[in-house]
Amino acid sequence: MKRCIVIADDDPTIISLVKLRLGMARYNVMSANDAVTALAMVQAQEPVAVILDVQMPGGGGLAALANIKSDPRLSQLPVMMLTGERNPQTVMQAMNGGANDYMLKPFNPDLLLDRLSRIIKSSAMVWAKPVTGPVWEL
Repeated sequence: MKRCIVIADDDPTIISLVKLRLGMARYNVMSANDAVTALAMVQAQEPVAVILDVQMPGGGGLAALANIKSDPRLSQLPVMMLTGERNPQTVMQAMNGGANDYMLKPFNPDLLLDRLSRIIKSSAMVWAKPVTGPVWEL
């Protein structure tokens, strides 16, 4: 599904706000209120990015991040952590676990879109298929 983003958060207000802002940017947003459901969506839909809360039912966002990054088919998928968890150790755990960004709540929806767009573009450039054709030697 093109331009699909999966968000997992147990706060329906956060999900609504993210859906509204990303929907205005023409993203199709699928939501889950727990990590297990989010992981199933990610595996089934292969979205262009995932937004995870750290603290939620079903193992939480860090467990979902670990599952995504350990799956060879999904390991390059951009993941943003969107959370109220401010503990520096949690931030480091997420970033060392493969998160592409870590954004704190409360958040500015326009800034969320900007940062999400950047990690999606960055990921697409790094993992784009190589150009095929003749190789020229200098």
